[in-house]
Amino acid sequence: MDKIKAAAYCRVSTDKEVQEGSYELQVTYYTDLINADPEMELVGIYGDKGRSGLRKAGRPGLQHLMDDCRAGKINRIYTKSIARFARNMAECAEMIRELGELGVNIIFEEQELNSQDEQSRLILNIFSATAQQESYSISQHAKMAHEQHLMEGRPFGVIAFGYKNGGNNEWVINEDEAPRVRKAFDLAAQGKSYRDIQKALDEMETDGRKWRQQRLKYLLTNVVYKGDYFANKTVCMVPGHQVVNRDYKDRIYIEEHHEPIVSAEQFDRVQEIIKQGFLYSRRRQSRVDEFLKGAENG
Repeated sequence: MDKIKAAAYCRVSTDKEVQEGSYELQVTYYTDLINADPEMELVGIYGDKGRSGLRKAGRPGLQHLMDDCRAGKINRIYTKSIARFARNMAECAEMIRELGELGVNIIFEEQELNSQDEQSRLILNIFSATAQQESYSISQHAKMAHEQHLMEGRPFGVIAFGYKNGGNNEWVINEDEAPRVRKAFDLAAQGKSYRDIQKALDEMETDGRKWRQQRLKYLLTNVVYKGDYFANKTVCMVPGHQVVNRDYKDRIYIEEHHEPIVSAEQFDRVQEIIKQGFLYSRRRQSRVDEFLKGAENG
């Protein structure tokens, strides 16, 4: 009699879970469980460590598992719970349907459900909907905490290039990166083209990295470099998708939030030069000089 080709899927989504060894415990548990059953053959333990369950596209371990199921390598999948497998109801239902057509059953241990059982499938639909609602609730609580921090003038999250965390989310200048910011603004203030500025920044890199125009444009228009902070320029209207904030929620602008890398005067001059379109191509230097001279006299 052929053995059941079994696999397991493990996932942890937070740093805390990773630190507590939750992922390793799951791997050990399912390895022992499958190897202890003489009717089963362990194909592999698939997993995503520190990954959100909102979208399968961001979980390579799950995608690998699905590919091996499509290749006929797996008959049975063990996983801790529906929430570990997927928090998106539509994707969860679609994966269960596809796996059923492939002859693969999923056992959700926490809920004691087997996807091949008709009654279990009905319950699975209910649980997957609950898992998605739980994920949405967690997301909303995180957003509320974020908004509260912003209103108190204490933004958190990714710190802009040129800065680092000085403790308690205080932004301090990173002198390893700041020279590139200063160079970019100095050259832009002279009316140099994006291409010229990119070349100058590339020469400052020691690891061979290249500056892209999109990144450079973002840097030259980011108010953080004159010491301010602008939040909610974009908003998440659909989970996992950011759109431009067209008055969907309040924008928050914090002046003098941190030490500037460039002066407000230089920043504003660069914005005007960008608006005039001088950075897109190598304009005649006389036109650039004429504009800069007029700006100084004005």
